[in-house]
Amino acid sequence: MNGRQCWWLCIGWLCVCQPAWGEEKKGKSVEVCRDFEKETLGVKDSIKHHTWSAEQQAEAGKFSRVEVIEDKSFGKQCAKLMIEQTFPWQRRTTYRALTIGSDYLPPEADAVRIQVKVLKGEFQLAVGSPTVYFGHSDVQSETIRVSPGEWTTVEFSLHDQLTRNFRRARFGAKSPVIYYSRWIQEPLYLYVVQPSHGEILLDQVELITHGRGRSYPTFAEEQIRQVATVADFEQPTDMAKAFTFFQDPIDFSKPPYLPRNYWTPPQLQRVEQGDKGKFSLKFEQRGMEETCFAGVKALGSAESNALALRIKAEHDSDLKDVALDFIVYVAPTEQRTQFPWSQFEPPAVWKQKPEVAFTYYLAQEQTRTAHYGFYHVRRTVPNHAWSTLVLPYADFICAYGQLDCEAMFQKQLPLQGETIMALGLLSPYGQRRSVTTVFLDDLTFVHIPGSTASHQSFYQQRPAKQE
Repeated sequence: MNGRQCWWLCIGWLCVCQPAWGEEKKGKSVEVCRDFEKETLGVKDSIKHHTWSAEQQAEAGKFSRVEVIEDKSFGKQCAKLMIEQTFPWQRRTTYRALTIGSDYLPPEADAVRIQVKVLKGEFQLAVGSPTVYFGHSDVQSETIRVSPGEWTTVEFSLHDQLTRNFRRARFGAKSPVIYYSRWIQEPLYLYVVQPSHGEILLDQVELITHGRGRSYPTFAEEQIRQVATVADFEQPTDMAKAFTFFQDPIDFSKPPYLPRNYWTPPQLQRVEQGDKGKFSLKFEQRGMEETCFAGVKALGSAESNALALRIKAEHDSDLKDVALDFIVYVAPTEQRTQFPWSQFEPPAVWKQKPEVAFTYYLAQEQTRTAHYGFYHVRRTVPNHAWSTLVLPYADFICAYGQLDCEAMFQKQLPLQGETIMALGLLSPYGQRRSVTTVFLDDLTFVHIPGSTASHQSFYQQRPAKQE
């Protein structure tokens, strides 16, 4: 949607121009994101921005065009991008040219590789898109300059030389690292950077692995040693551990309201639809911006090194797999049982509106005096099927920490079981077109074998001062 198209001011971003790209970089293809082979020939779109005047928007096709044309260099078709020298850059240096990938990236993806051929003019290209709401706002890769010549390969790292803006930065505003692949929120976009102009052919958009990111770790049932059961929802008392929470600011001086009409609390139910037993925890949510979570209170232990869940997600679509974002709230071990949860409850008048009120409001404004942090990991689960999901602590990264937990954040310390006090999860933004229904059964702290590296999937950044 136009209102979410990203742009960056030159001052806020690092631009890196690379020299000639004569040789193809090593690495293996994870998947081809877009090759234009089955797409209808002809003009597809033009570049535009919601801040343009009505006249500019109406005449956007005069300034730029994206079309699919016949070309037999890599198949039968490719894309052609044309930008006129009269393109109205205005104060923006970067514009979204076209979508080149999906809303989520596999953890093995380390880079994006594209075949390009500049017919005339000169282009400066980058890839990126918005990230999760508690993350880095918008993230962009390095900028690569290409000039007229033969077909050549350009490759954009998804880990190195990344830049970000602060358009809606909150928890991630002071992050010492920048993540993209694990936090991508919208489709992967190709950007053009000022003063790009001319004509360029594009083909064979691929995700590439260089071995830095790995596939999600899996474990056989006999490898999973149970340490402590948190909840299996066979007893109604387990529902006392379940809650909802909201991570954006709220004004309790107003009558009960939703900051956006679709930012609604997930509805929690104990239902007779269990897997290992008779019952499970059910919640429904339309995946919007990542602010509205379901949660379960869970005190971890030093003996555990992973969380195990029996889980099923249902999304009314043709998705083979459903993406879920998990966060664990942490506090200093000795402070967890005294964490002031009740301070973050809404006023009594709000509690009378369950369609509006969350159990807790955990924005920075509400929690500024609390000692806590939270860690994040992303997973996909099969649509409409039960599965056992094991989340190694080593695969989580610290997304935020304050006061006594600030060092966890600024030093990107590994997650420790004895600091865990709650688990949260949601269906992220890319799945907003349908409701996601999640069934959670048998949440357990466990111990699994293997090295730290073997437990990690998405590549993990380290703060610069630790390198």
